[in-house]
Amino acid sequence: MLDDRAVRKLMDYVPGGNPVVSLYLDTDMTRRTKEQALLVLRGLLKDADDADRADLSKIEDYFSLDYDWQAKGVAVFSSDGDGLWEVFTLPVPVQDGVFVGDRPYLQPLVTLMALYERYGIALVSREQARFFRLYMDEVMEFPGLESSIPGRHKQGGWAQARYQRHIDERAAQVLRSAAEAFVDLFERGEFDHVILAGTDENVSAFEELLPAGVRERVVGSFAADMTATTKDIKEEASRIAREFERERASRLVEEAITKAAKGKGATTGPDDTVNAVAQGRVQILLVQEGFQTPGRVCPNCGYMTIQPVSPCPYCFSDMKELPDIVSRAIEQTVKANGKVIVVQGDSKLKEAGSIA
Repeated sequence: MLDDRAVRKLMDYVPGGNPVVSLYLDTDMTRRTKEQALLVLRGLLKDADDADRADLSKIEDYFSLDYDWQAKGVAVFSSDGDGLWEVFTLPVPVQDGVFVGDRPYLQPLVTLMALYERYGIALVSREQARFFRLYMDEVMEFPGLESSIPGRHKQGGWAQARYQRHIDERAAQVLRSAAEAFVDLFERGEFDHVILAGTDENVSAFEELLPAGVRERVVGSFAADMTATTKDIKEEASRIAREFERERASRLVEEAITKAAKGKGATTGPDDTVNAVAQGRVQILLVQEGFQTPGRVCPNCGYMTIQPVSPCPYCFSDMKELPDIVSRAIEQTVKANGKVIVVQGDSKLKEAGSIA
């Protein structure tokens, strides 16, 4: 599975002198058979001219002997000479490719991390709560919280009023306990955004119990009862997530273009934006989906540019050519705890240089 912490660790990989093979393979069995995928794999490995034979054999053996073919995509990173072996199985397909260099090629993985954000979903009622996470088009259910609340008392008078207060107090306690459990998941880093589900009354009561830092992450809600299937939850939550991401991207692109035009707090286009990333001045990086451009990076101080300069204007080391400087900009932004947003179908960003 895709582990954010493991990906970040690979970003800090220090070259050890041996080549690193980075392999991406589409293993979605609804798109092709296992035999077809293995044929593609062998073709990719055959073309990896600069790789060590030990790495190519290890990768081929993994898919022939160990891989269970359940995931839709796989990323493998291997440098046998330097003791590197890392595998990520993915719930979404990836584009086939093999890359050989002195460090792992992570752009497809980091793009996936940006393209698919994590949503925590709380489905709440007066009796119980169910928690889910939507990530990479998959919904996973966390253990929930249930409470046996007595039914309404049928007798009238003072006893009925007192009993009803007891029921209401129990229901309020269920919501409080559910909120505490949900906040614990958030603080553990299980999700970035929040979607609520249930009746309007229960959703409103639950949201009021969340601390401000979690409440501000709520991006929408939908009506559902506690018998909702995972498929139902996924359908409604995905709709809300797509709408939120589309509106956010549009707003941020507009803001970046406006501020860049005024020369205040934003850049557009590869040259200025890559330079800003190299200087550690980027909080949010907006990248048009699929955008790539060549560039150069200084292996000593990290300076990046799309200009054909050498040596480095800061430390005078020889610059290294990269076929895609955007992938390095994405990595650097993530390493600096910035936010990367992959923008789909926004003509304004494309006209501004596809990156901002």
